[in-house]
Amino acid sequence: MRLTMNELTMTKPKAYSYIRFSTPEQMKGDSFRRQLEAAEKYAALHGLEIDTTFDFHDLGVSAWQGKNRTEGMLGEFLSFVRSGDIKRGSYLLVENLDRVSRENALDALDTLKDIAREGVTVVTLNDGREYTHDSLRRNPIDLMVAVMMFMRANEESEVKARRLREAWTSKRDKAQNGSKPLTALCPGWLRLNADRSGFDVIPERAAIVHRVFAMTLDGVGQHSIAQRLNREGVPVFGRGKMWQRSYINKMLADHAVIGNFTPHRAERINGKKVRIPTDTIEGYFPAVVEREAFERVASMISARPTSTRAPVANILAGLARCPLCDASMTRINKGSTPKQAKPFLVCSRAKVGAGCDYKQVRMENVEHAILHHAEELLGGLPSPTEGLQAKWEELLVHRDVIHDEIERLVEAVARAGHSKALLSRLRKMEHERDEIAKKLEEIEGLIADSLTNRVQNTVKELVARTQDEERDVAKINATMRQLFSKVVVDYRDGQLWFHWKHAEGEQTRIVYAMPQT
Repeated sequence: MRLTMNELTMTKPKAYSYIRFSTPEQMKGDSFRRQLEAAEKYAALHGLEIDTTFDFHDLGVSAWQGKNRTEGMLGEFLSFVRSGDIKRGSYLLVENLDRVSRENALDALDTLKDIAREGVTVVTLNDGREYTHDSLRRNPIDLMVAVMMFMRANEESEVKARRLREAWTSKRDKAQNGSKPLTALCPGWLRLNADRSGFDVIPERAAIVHRVFAMTLDGVGQHSIAQRLNREGVPVFGRGKMWQRSYINKMLADHAVIGNFTPHRAERINGKKVRIPTDTIEGYFPAVVEREAFERVASMISARPTSTRAPVANILAGLARCPLCDASMTRINKGSTPKQAKPFLVCSRAKVGAGCDYKQVRMENVEHAILHHAEELLGGLPSPTEGLQAKWEELLVHRDVIHDEIERLVEAVARAGHSKALLSRLRKMEHERDEIAKKLEEIEGLIADSLTNRVQNTVKELVARTQDEERDVAKINATMRQLFSKVVVDYRDGQLWFHWKHAEGEQTRIVYAMPQT
């Protein structure tokens, strides 16, 4: 029996191109095109079909400490294989093994074996070598080549990291000598000066810092200070919308107010990235508070008694939103004694006096509804909306327009020289391009999620955790954070509105109380 062309295409094994490079700057070069063309050529020559349903690209992601495996798309590839979205017998095409991992040879080999063990053939396009679970077990040459390649890649990354550490040490020494700042980063009451040789004080913000310290020394609490600043409409530093007690506390403990700065260096300890403080640089920043006032406040804070009660997990931590202003809702305890205290949810804006209605929602009712009606979330699981695809296409068009504008501006700058107006416009366009890229990445992730079994599996996991006899509220909350962008606690009609991450605009409701009359 003769097969049609469509039937022949259906019998081709699927191949997936994995493209990775370490720095975003490499995107501007030839790396992406080179890796993609090599994958397409190999697939054509070996009768494979490149699957474009998923894009496994780790652009600007390092493989030295395994970030592409733990947080990037290489880990996503493995999860897709294990969930059945990618079939056994498929191929993973990579330029060479250092794209897969630059960890030490032992850990890198484990990553390769994990992929091969799932029935996927890994092909290195630079030499055409195929790695399968069987070849790694039976062919000593394949195993030796893989180990040698991983050893060389790891050594290259170690050398590069050492050079970066040496460069950072040199910058820190210059900062200690007072010749140049380490970075442009500084507290909200300072700005980097025009010649980048130091920092200038922003007078109106320094006055606010002075006031916060003065109120503290007068016995005003941090919560009351935040409320007072909000009521007076004092602008916050940075991107926040209102003053919070946590920021007041951070300011009062920040040695930058007296001019000191403690750089940190990153190290790996037991496989985890840890920031370790180095020597403090005195006089790095301009001081805006007298040392005596700072030390007096420090002694006041350290003398305050701390609660010995263990914090109770909030099932909607990081998710609960106010139905009126969409601000986060925070947990509070109400009661005349600790034993009688009951937990409630209140709008964070109302709590600090920044507007909105102060309404208390019993946490007990909310938690009971989620624990006993989570199955309704599985029944209300939405499919992805057409709006995601439309927005993605709209952003692609916008990106192309910005790209053309950037090229035109670059040519204009080349002709006109250092025109401030043109350079300013160019920087603005580049910033807009970067923002579009972030939005595209976010939407592509949402589309990818909607095409797989992972969302459904995660909802099933959530239901199982709520039905477990020993319910772990923290784990339930962590699972919900994977599924929902927010949960609106609408006390007006007694309903919880769950906003799905993978399907923009789609919501599922659970009733937790009777509507208010």
